[in-house]
Amino acid sequence: MQAERAAMRIDVHGPFERMLSMNPPAELHCTLSGTVAELPSFFERMEDWAMEQGAPMPLASSFGLMLDELLTNVATHGYGGQGGPVSVQLVFTAPSTLSAVVRDEGPAFDPTTLVAADIEASLEDRHIGGLGVHFVKKLADRFVYRRDGAVNEIAVSRTWAPGGALGEGM
Repeated sequence: MQAERAAMRIDVHGPFERMLSMNPPAELHCTLSGTVAELPSFFERMEDWAMEQGAPMPLASSFGLMLDELLTNVATHGYGGQGGPVSVQLVFTAPSTLSAVVRDEGPAFDPTTLVAADIEASLEDRHIGGLGVHFVKKLADRFVYRRDGAVNEIAVSRTWAPGGALGEGM
């Protein structure tokens, strides 16, 4: 039996070694006050954490842009600049996926129901608003909304492909 186990041993190197040793995935939970003023320090912390987990810099940066848009919308539109409870749960699944769930207690708002922004229209013909959500939808590999009682919940994820390509992009 011992010889069989030795024969079945698999040597794993590189990113797969980290992936197999990371069980469960790395998580970071943050509670925010729902104001724009706190966002720069949150993004610095989020990016540092992602890099510590081994996330590629392009993934951490593009994911930060998505969260910036979502959290700015919560602070500005959901809470009208007055602040309110926001929780962010980040998950890094090695070697290449970042996910987040953003929860807030602002008025119900389902961004998945917005009509797609017409980025081909002239500036005069474009509707105001919706470009940020369009941006997030384009960057995210997964974008899901649900209302849980009095809580808005948005889940997004983004995966870095081997070779440095990020999803479909813009």
